[in-house]
Parts: sequence; structure tokens; C-alpha cells
Amino acid sequence: MHHRHKRKNAALISEWSTDQDCYLIENSSLPIEILKDSLSFSEEEILERKMQLGLVRQQRQMMRSS
Repeated sequence: MHHRHKRKNAALISEWSTDQDCYLIENSSLPIEILKDSLSFSEEEILERKMQLGLVRQQRQMMRSS
């Protein structure tokens, strides 16, 4: 179980800058095409980063509560 924890932390180390993470957090509800143009990452990379930052789960919870 301890091994998994280390692996998760390693996954968070990425090519993403703090500014890019902030932009993604603040604008995570924008269409993926706009995010791709603004961030210069692929759709897959953006979706993966959203999952790592917990934005996918947060968006689902917000949709359920409305």
C-alpha cells in the first residue's frame, strides 16, 4: 500500500508549470479545444492533468448538486 502512495506523488511531477495548472484550475469548464489552444498540450494530456488535480471529480460533483 505504501508503494502506491509513492507512485501517485511521482505522477504529479510533470511538465506543467504552476501558471498552467492555475489556468487549468480556473478555466477547467472551458471546451477542450480552447484549453488545447491556450495551454499547448494535447487533449489527452489536459484530461490526465485534470484527473490528477481532482478537477474531473469536482466537476461531476458540481453537476450532481445542481
